[in-house]
Amino acid sequence: MNELDPFKVFLELQLGLPRNGPGSRASTEAAFAMLPALPEKPEIADLGCGQGASAFELIRLTDGRVTAIDLFESFLDKLKARAEKEGVSEARLLPVRGDMEALSFDNESFDLIWSEGAIYLLGFEHGLESWRRFVKPGGFVAVSECTWLTATPSQAARDFWDAAYPAMGTIASNCEAIARAGYELIGTHVLPPEDWWAEYYTPMRQRIAEMRETYGEAAKEVLANEEAEIALFESNPGQYSYVFYVMRRTD
Repeated sequence: MNELDPFKVFLELQLGLPRNGPGSRASTEAAFAMLPALPEKPEIADLGCGQGASAFELIRLTDGRVTAIDLFESFLDKLKARAEKEGVSEARLLPVRGDMEALSFDNESFDLIWSEGAIYLLGFEHGLESWRRFVKPGGFVAVSECTWLTATPSQAARDFWDAAYPAMGTIASNCEAIARAGYELIGTHVLPPEDWWAEYYTPMRQRIAEMRETYGEAAKEVLANEEAEIALFESNPGQYSYVFYVMRRTD
């Protein structure tokens, strides 16, 4: 069999997971709990929403409307199917196919912009700068970002992330970027190790085994890369994690 398109393999792998990155209901709740009072029916944007894990949590936590934006229709299709199954109308959850770096909304459209595990695609500071104009004055942004937790990571961890995400910062450097981008930091929350395993790496291991059985050598490289990422996290505990940064737009 010829080698499959690596991105299509990766997308199929992701579509078979409960979440499209590390996270949990508990961590979403912990970040949300840092926010001061929102309007009674806030307008919320969930950027890079994937299949909607965080979007459905935000619906549960508020009486507002969540506009869920993702570039990939296959993720949005799963989000729509879940919304239909759970009886969630577009008055509460509005799926929108769009690019996080080229949003088409009016300025100051949202009381809250939320993004779990996706801002790295733009770069942390650039993403915050780009999104700021869509936040109402005094409104809020909450993002989770892969972050160094130590100044002395192992060489293996440093080499991996220097290749995968060379701009990855520390909590301190990201807090400085938040201020430069025009926000006031409210708080941070480090995702615990179980947020990587329960709904992401553990089901990913099972999904990798299933896809290897189906595709064999044709998907070898992509699946091996994902296994290497899992092994790196397992062998370098406490060196990095996703961190929620909760902030307010300053004016």
